[in-house]
Amino acid sequence: MTPILTLDRGAAARPHAVRPELFVVATHKVRDRSGGSPNEWLPYGTEHAWEPGTRRTLCGEWITGWTVFWDRHFSARPAAACAACVEATLPEASRQRLDHFDSDRRPVEA
Repeated sequence: MTPILTLDRGAAARPHAVRPELFVVATHKVRDRSGGSPNEWLPYGTEHAWEPGTRRTLCGEWITGWTVFWDRHFSARPAAACAACVEATLPEASRQRLDHFDSDRRPVEA
């Protein structure tokens, strides 16, 4: 008997969709002087999450002229990670449980 291959389409058909590969982008870069790889570039300042093929970070910033660090996958662990990009990487159910703030950092009443 030959197995039949069916392709499910849409997020509803596959609840555990594969997440896109996210890389670090930053407006500035510096040389690594820690004694590791000589002359390696490191992000300086806020590290944003970026999906290849798009022109904006996950938080909505345009990345024109920014450096893409192809060897660095975005992670929420570094203190330099953009909080809005970190929030955008969370599942929808987790984002709904977060406290929401307005532009003045005051809690928004639900």
